[in-house]
Amino acid sequence: MPDTVEEQSGSEQLYHALNKKMVEMAQLLNATNLKSLDITDPKDKSFERLKVLWDSAAKVAEATKSLGQTAGILKPDDGGEEKKSFVDSIAESRK
Repeated sequence: MPDTVEEQSGSEQLYHALNKKMVEMAQLLNATNLKSLDITDPKDKSFERLKVLWDSAAKVAEATKSLGQTAGILKPDDGGEEKKSFVDSIAESRK
């Protein structure tokens, strides 16, 4: 793996940039208490802006994963295991 950002390929740099943005998105969402938002104020667009973040989260995550695999940072899916939904995975972990 290259030592400096300048030595990384464009796909490696973009992967790391998107991964950083996912962390920032998660931190922003985790720091926001929906109960504290004034959804009765039509001028307050906080909820709508947060909704844009969580609506796009899966797209950003998939793009980041794909870039990571293309750049050789992440292992490609082997396709050997049956994919489970997030909800099914959580349910199984609680058994």
